[in-house]
Amino acid sequence: MDTLLRTFYGHRLNLPQVGAAWLFAREAPPAVLLVPEERVRRYQDLSAFGVPVYVNPGLEALEEKALFVFSYGEALAPFPEDPEAWRLVLEVGRHYPREALLSRLLQMGYARDEDYRVLGEVLELGEVRLEFFGDELERLLVAGTERRRHVLLPKPGKAEGFQSHKIRHFPGPVYLDTPALAPKALWPLLEGRPLVALGSGVEFPPLELGVRPLPPYRGSLKALEKDLARWLGEGKRVHLFVGHARTLEYLRRRLAAFEPQVVERFPGPKGRLSLLPGAFEGGAEWGEHVLLTEALVFATGGVRARLRRGEGLTDPGALTPGDYLIHPEHGIGQFLGLETREVLGARRDYLVLRYKGEGRLYLPVEQLPLLRRHPGTTDDPPELSSLGKNEWQRAKERARKDVEELAARLLVLQAKRKATPGRAFPPLPDWDPLIGKGFPYELTPDQKRALEEVLRDLESPHPMDRLVSGDVGFGKTEVALRAAHRVVGHGAQVAFLVPTTLLAEQHGKTFRKRYQGLPVRVAVLSRFTPEKEEAEILKGLAEGGVDIVIGTHRLLQPDVRFRDLGLLIVDEEHRFGVAQKERIRELKAEVDTLYLSATPIPRTLYSALVGLKDLSSIQTPPPGRKPIRTFLAPFDPLLVREAILQELERGGKVFYVHDRVASIEARRRYLENLVPEARIGVVHGQMPEGLVEETMLLFAEEAYDVLLATTIIESGLDVPEANTILIERADRLGLATLYQLRGRVGRRDQEAYAYLFHPPRLTEAAEKRLNAIADLSDLGSGHLLAERDMEIRGVGNLLGPEQHGHIRALSLEVYTDLLEEAIRKLKGEAKEERPHVTLDLALSARLPAEYVGSLEARSRYYGRFAEARSLAELSRLVRELKERYGPLPEEAENFVNLARLRLVAERKGVVSLTEDLTHLQAVFGYWPLDYDARGLKGLPFRLEITQYPPGFRLEKKGLRPRDYPEALMETLFLFADR
Repeated sequence: MDTLLRTFYGHRLNLPQVGAAWLFAREAPPAVLLVPEERVRRYQDLSAFGVPVYVNPGLEALEEKALFVFSYGEALAPFPEDPEAWRLVLEVGRHYPREALLSRLLQMGYARDEDYRVLGEVLELGEVRLEFFGDELERLLVAGTERRRHVLLPKPGKAEGFQSHKIRHFPGPVYLDTPALAPKALWPLLEGRPLVALGSGVEFPPLELGVRPLPPYRGSLKALEKDLARWLGEGKRVHLFVGHARTLEYLRRRLAAFEPQVVERFPGPKGRLSLLPGAFEGGAEWGEHVLLTEALVFATGGVRARLRRGEGLTDPGALTPGDYLIHPEHGIGQFLGLETREVLGARRDYLVLRYKGEGRLYLPVEQLPLLRRHPGTTDDPPELSSLGKNEWQRAKERARKDVEELAARLLVLQAKRKATPGRAFPPLPDWDPLIGKGFPYELTPDQKRALEEVLRDLESPHPMDRLVSGDVGFGKTEVALRAAHRVVGHGAQVAFLVPTTLLAEQHGKTFRKRYQGLPVRVAVLSRFTPEKEEAEILKGLAEGGVDIVIGTHRLLQPDVRFRDLGLLIVDEEHRFGVAQKERIRELKAEVDTLYLSATPIPRTLYSALVGLKDLSSIQTPPPGRKPIRTFLAPFDPLLVREAILQELERGGKVFYVHDRVASIEARRRYLENLVPEARIGVVHGQMPEGLVEETMLLFAEEAYDVLLATTIIESGLDVPEANTILIERADRLGLATLYQLRGRVGRRDQEAYAYLFHPPRLTEAAEKRLNAIADLSDLGSGHLLAERDMEIRGVGNLLGPEQHGHIRALSLEVYTDLLEEAIRKLKGEAKEERPHVTLDLALSARLPAEYVGSLEARSRYYGRFAEARSLAELSRLVRELKERYGPLPEEAENFVNLARLRLVAERKGVVSLTEDLTHLQAVFGYWPLDYDARGLKGLPFRLEITQYPPGFRLEKKGLRPRDYPEALMETLFLFADR
């Protein structure tokens, strides 16, 4: 049949994925298979069919005669027109003249002494070591291993300057999986090549191959067994491809009646059931062969979901058309893009903002730092301002009056707190060190700083009101524990308020363990506390027999009285309701209060930002911690199965969050069918308390592999082996809850995974929220998350509903600025303003679209150049540009020179740099000027100092426009810094 493959060219074949993989495996190399990104992994291992494949190869694979698999995106990736000039084949015994080799390395983006070193006859570049005898390569080592041959590729980032596309340089017939998803840009690049469409979506004539697709079994192994008996009775070769070792063992046991045999290569013997390795999908009867897959047996066989990976927090400088931006003078406009305009012969890039009534504002890119983002979405767009009608200024003025009253009230509150007589807890040299001995780790620098700030507050004679913000597992509890130790040392009591019973139990264990051998009584008050013990604890608190009590909302009941409460610690304040917060406020009136939060709610963070609360932030992770890899996808049974099995196969455990108690048992049965290899435990808030704790302990002690739970696990369950979490309907959950749930995994040095499932359609606000959580995968980003949350859902009222209207009209950021400004004014503090230099020179200066193709990348670089505060920072940016896009074209060179000139001018106190027909004019913001007179006389151009305006005039004669920045900088360097 292999000789017939050519007859498939130009046709459409309807095959299940496993059949498509078998067909492609029989193609004579070189050949190319193009697939959607999320299906690449289905084809990356064709060893069951006896052939190797290259997945998404680059320059290193050009000479290979092989089967190549590319995602559609990779097929269109930039590639050099002349690939041989961008790959360096290193072979022992070949000659490489020194100068030619170094020149080639420079062309490929490697800089001497920065990327590679030359030590006599040895050249070291990363993990590659070349040892020469003269010009002959005598020895080649890669990562310490000796090799005969190695292909060196360009420095990462260079590819963005390439003009060709990868697919053009890999020959052979092209197979297209799901061609309906192929980008339009791909088709012109495939003209003239033999094509095979594996699926519909293109106008190719269909070709019938006699393949009968099989429906999915949805976990019904009885239905599978019935079909197996029939096929084997007919003498067919039955192949079941299995992607996981754990599943292979399970199926060998489960299907033992059919005497399955494990084979390495396809095909298996006639009349037998063969188990083979392979992560394929679908199933089919094809002549004498039956092709089955793990996915077909256990999953639904529906349309595969597209998996999106969080890419790390996006650069706030990168603008995309449609964003809402706030100009300090003109108000809210919608960003339409960048436009190049020519004024008096000079070409510059301008930001285009649309205002009410189709008004347009063209803003030079240098003014990008003036703009603020507005968190509006197309679901909930803000009202655009009108140009030239002063509406924005009037709205700001109204808000300013409100803000001044609010600032005064805030300062009165703060002053009242500072004036309230509190209790000081000075250091206890003999007692303080006793608690540190039981801590098995070193404190991180941030933990040390937070602890110092907390202890300093405890030592002062005024009540403490401090928020310690830090990611899950970053050591907030340790700071709280040591603060409690100080207070107990002075004979006072500590109340530790937590949102859940489980967290109370866990903190109780931690505190008791750390206070072992010390004269401190720790008690836990929660729903789990027996009545008799509860009565004893209440008596102990009232009489002073209990030193530290850790509890849930129960601590806030009127019957809980303290003999001498010295410190109140509140964990995750946002989890408590309004009435409970009022009770906390009563309790803390004259008591030191410490708040702990991994994701401080916007209101709490906002209070800290404008100076109501003191804030300590722990942002450095403990050594060895890795970020949590976060994925977004519509719910997909196959993805659920693979995520669970992947974790179990590396010896871990899985949390599965299903936030509906009514349907949680049905979900358990569903998961047992989907992943029969796993043992599943269930917990939810309506179970008896004892059973909840028992199930949690069984999960921690490895009786269960998967814990199916509601958001009850959000706080306080620390299971080090659990390193994957799957969250259903993540779009229904708030950012703080999502962040806390994700924090249940990744608490050790194992890489952790979080899968957030959502419906196929999302509102824009829900999409923003999910993208925010996926992007904030960096450790320590809880603080950033709360700030992002403020943008997405606003701040709420700080002291009443009247602020909401102003925040809605102006945006949170502008309102916060006004509030900070008012607070500073009342405190008599001056704001440090960055000097602004007006630069008006007739010089074409921009980053051309032909050089930096992406609009987002250009806006990001414009923002970074405008924000740069030093020449060193500019140099790093220029180096990054050259590495990514190649040498700077003239207009980009001019743009960089103007950015340097602006920085120098700011340092010298210059207000403006302009030109007329004959001169360049620099105006300073002060007089007299301090300069090197002899140095000025030695310059190669004529120059005169002017007093009105204070500055100098420089004659343009003999200078080209591109020389202006250099001439002005040379002159300014002879003036004293301001």
